[in-house]
Amino acid sequence: RGGGWGGVVGAVGCARGAREGKRASGQGTRQPKGRRTLATRQDHELVRGIIGKEVPVIFSRAVKIKSIACEPGIRSKVAVAARQEGVDPVGSCVGPRGVRIQNIVNELNGERIDVVQWDPDPDHFVANALSPAQVVSVTTTEDDNTASVVVPDRQLSLAIGKEGQNARLAAKLTGWRIDIRSQTAAEQERLAQEPQEP
Repeated sequence: RGGGWGGVVGAVGCARGAREGKRASGQGTRQPKGRRTLATRQDHELVRGIIGKEVPVIFSRAVKIKSIACEPGIRSKVAVAARQEGVDPVGSCVGPRGVRIQNIVNELNGERIDVVQWDPDPDHFVANALSPAQVVSVTTTEDDNTASVVVPDRQLSLAIGKEGQNARLAAKLTGWRIDIRSQTAAEQERLAQEPQEP
């Protein structure tokens, strides 16, 4: 399967320390005006909760967060899906001119999250997860859980990201091992595999 897809991205805040499998912890401290609780952001559910509180379509369950991948304090990706017909899940989360999620950006110190559209088709989902890079084609192989991705030559560095961050987060978000190649490299590989004429 293959095609040209470009996932939509919205920048929001990323909770620091939101790692899968770790629970948020609270610690009470005595202050002059009483007791306060400090929560460490070490749980995807905490990220989910903050977004759900600030974004009406998440709170009302018109849009569902399907998965979250995070590199604490740097960047996260959140995959969302509409539960109601006619709802744009990414646009509804981002809001007009990004106003709807600006409160999240402020609350979480401007840490970035890419909001992408979840798709039941793994090829489309992987392509969306690699946003903001454009994708030419995706071929998933269930035997080794690998997604082979081809992107335009000029998009290769964007798809991989700084120190591999974009590809790494996309892999965490989708659950697929992602192999990214440029169109030129993919074409050279295809030609090399063709039988040579005598």
